[in-house]
Amino acid sequence: MPAHDRALVKQILKGIEKKGRTAVAWLFGSIFPPRRTTAEDLRRALERGDIKKILLVRPYQGLGDLLCATPVITNLKSAFPNVSIHFLANTFNQAALQGNPGLDRIWAWNERTVSHTTAWLRMRDDLRRERFDLALILSGNALSLTSILLAKFSEARFVTGYDTRAYGRDWSRWLYSCELPYRSPVKEIDKFLGLLEGIGLSCPNREPVYRVIPENARLIDERLATLFPGSPRPVIGVFIGGKTDRPERIWPPACYAETARRILARQPCELIIIAPPKAKRHVGQRPTHRRESTFWLDEDIHLSEFKKAFGADVSVFQEADLGRVAALLARLRLFICPDGGMMHVAAGLKVPTLTLFFGTDPEIWNPPVPTAHFLRSPGAGPRSLEPSAVVEAAIRILDETPKATT
Repeated sequence: MPAHDRALVKQILKGIEKKGRTAVAWLFGSIFPPRRTTAEDLRRALERGDIKKILLVRPYQGLGDLLCATPVITNLKSAFPNVSIHFLANTFNQAALQGNPGLDRIWAWNERTVSHTTAWLRMRDDLRRERFDLALILSGNALSLTSILLAKFSEARFVTGYDTRAYGRDWSRWLYSCELPYRSPVKEIDKFLGLLEGIGLSCPNREPVYRVIPENARLIDERLATLFPGSPRPVIGVFIGGKTDRPERIWPPACYAETARRILARQPCELIIIAPPKAKRHVGQRPTHRRESTFWLDEDIHLSEFKKAFGADVSVFQEADLGRVAALLARLRLFICPDGGMMHVAAGLKVPTLTLFFGTDPEIWNPPVPTAHFLRSPGAGPRSLEPSAVVEAAIRILDETPKATT
């Protein structure tokens, strides 16, 4: 089939899918109409203490997107410390919420069971037993009908979110108790906080949050003591992951290797390469582009290329558990990474970070924390960013960063 025909078929199928989801939203809203309210009434109910239990819903998107939503938890808990806050994530991105001090419970929706009726019914029954007063749909750069339906299935008194017409959908007028105005802010974090501000709440804290549990901190301290016994020098970490189906966002491993060599030549420090865990596949089998815990299965292919280009022994950290990866990041003097989930984890930990942006806009995605620094590729592709520019930026951050980080 010619390329233009394939594109036409794809467009037709997408249109059918869009109409199908709209029909589901209309039907569900007709059978189970929402209890209507206003943003002002919601604010007053919160202030009076009539809303005692809130469900935040964000089961889709990646780790970084979810961490951008954590200031919602911080501001809600600060303003209403007696409110019980639950979060509905999925089995992949829930790791970004572990240890969050503002949450009373984390729910995990397995997206692979989305077509299984029994999974929906089980989740529905479990959520209904909680008797939520408010379910808030955390929509940022994407909208999910599954998120809205899960919130509806919870039978929360009020289901609220952005007016979905901002996303080209009419779902909210059939499914929401209150449609909040979408003002199209620049930063992704501000999109999530705009939901609270749409209710009339103040959001002074706009920083992402991640907490390392003591057990993981202890394990990492032991690992570092083994890798660098007795060394007083600071540790620099370089993350060389990146999904292989997005080459426009991958800096060549050889560039990371050259950058690491130059930094070591100018700064007395230890180097640790953070790489995704090795994918399990049979001989001759192509990498499987599938999520496995924190990473995608095919991200590990960059490590061998880095080692070859670096030309010397180097300490490598490969771990699928996000909690342990975060505990390592918390011990770094500087973390160098591409735009992605690891950048947001480091921001939540307030670790000095130099993020390399290729094809994405740092004005939208770079976290609004003082420790988050970035460089943007000056040209169309990743190779337009020279290692020398990264080295100079890294040295500048190291000179400005206190010797002890927490």
